[in-house]
Amino acid sequence: MLEDLIATPLFNLMLVFTRLGFAFMLLPGFGAAYVTPRVRLAFAFPLCLIITPLVEPALPPEPENAAALVLLITTEVLIGTFLALMAHLLQAAMHLGGTAIGYAGGLMNAQAFDPNTTQTSALILTFLMLLALVVMFAMDLHHLIIRALVDSYRIFPPGLLPPTGDFVTHSTEVLARSFRIGWQLASPMVIFSIVFYVAMGIMARLMPQMNVFFVGLPLIILIGLGMLFLTLPAIMLVYLSYFEEGLIAFLRL
Repeated sequence: MLEDLIATPLFNLMLVFTRLGFAFMLLPGFGAAYVTPRVRLAFAFPLCLIITPLVEPALPPEPENAAALVLLITTEVLIGTFLALMAHLLQAAMHLGGTAIGYAGGLMNAQAFDPNTTQTSALILTFLMLLALVVMFAMDLHHLIIRALVDSYRIFPPGLLPPTGDFVTHSTEVLARSFRIGWQLASPMVIFSIVFYVAMGIMARLMPQMNVFFVGLPLIILIGLGMLFLTLPAIMLVYLSYFEEGLIAFLRL
């Protein structure tokens, strides 16, 4: 009897930690390369202590054999990975928008170290991605991520095979929306670059003696930086609204 009283809560805690631990290993911000795995799991474990009593009625009993235990752990790992993947697909909108802004504004040549990936990346893209993460935490949107992790026990009960078909369908829908939002974020800069290059082409025809590339390249960088900082509040507002709506929609599945 005493062994059951100790083993059952410990099993429930480890089961919750499996799902949340894998999610925190991959979530944006928490799962960045500059955050060590120990720190990620250190964030997840106290949260598991809080969540386990809330979701304990939905947890299955301890399996009687090793095969069932392996299957249970595998499903929890898949669900935790899926939850983190959804957050990354929402974040892909800013990545696409930042890349389009960089190419349209002639800002992709400036390279810098990206702490998120520990690789060299375009400075403008690194700036936008880090700014989006900072504002996301400042606006407490990470609380919605935690709510999604808690509600996942209602949507994906432990012990049942995850609906892979629904996973693929929802992932495709989120990726399509992120693609559309990404181009919307970059649309002012893209439209400006098209108009600018058309104007440069007309000037090249009217004044063949002028070196258009010598004049146009620094000019588009200067104006592009000005447009970026003018539109940056709107870009962050649209992106964070989309990120929040994506998480809320996921909670309502």
